[in-house]
Amino acid sequence: MSNLANGLAAGKGASISERSDIAVTHVAARRGARAALDDAARTAFGTALPSAPRVIEAGTATIVWAGPDQWLFIEKAQAGSDPSVKLAATFQGLASVVDVSDSRTLFRLAASGPSEALIRGMGIDFEHNSFKPGDVAITHVSHLGVMVWRLPDGSGYEFACARTYARDFRDWLGKV
Repeated sequence: MSNLANGLAAGKGASISERSDIAVTHVAARRGARAALDDAARTAFGTALPSAPRVIEAGTATIVWAGPDQWLFIEKAQAGSDPSVKLAATFQGLASVVDVSDSRTLFRLAASGPSEALIRGMGIDFEHNSFKPGDVAITHVSHLGVMVWRLPDGSGYEFACARTYARDFRDWLGKV
């Protein structure tokens, strides 16, 4: 990973960092398997998968709703360990499981609230009562597709974008 944003300061005491210490796995429920998939998730993680645009912490994984019956599992990367293999075994044919670590870049914006530039640029109602801790949105910034979620503890935001656009998004994010 590239460390595009580490140490980059944003306005009003906020800081931006690239999450280079993670593995990201995309999980998509197979047709008719959602109930069984939730059962498997409850057994493995102690919780069902989010059915609405939410992010949850489940053991060592962060599970981000990525669309109807789709999720990103974000886990700390460990040498010699492939979380997608473990997830494929956990969900045993109930879902398509793909390691997308090399195709996504995640950035964290540590800030108590959004800047005006973030509000204007993303077209999301970031007001505290509208975009609550744990909420997820899929949107665009300029010409770039981006997922954004508010950290469950309310301490900031994370953004996922295609790695090919990471530099452009980082440049934009550095202006907020």
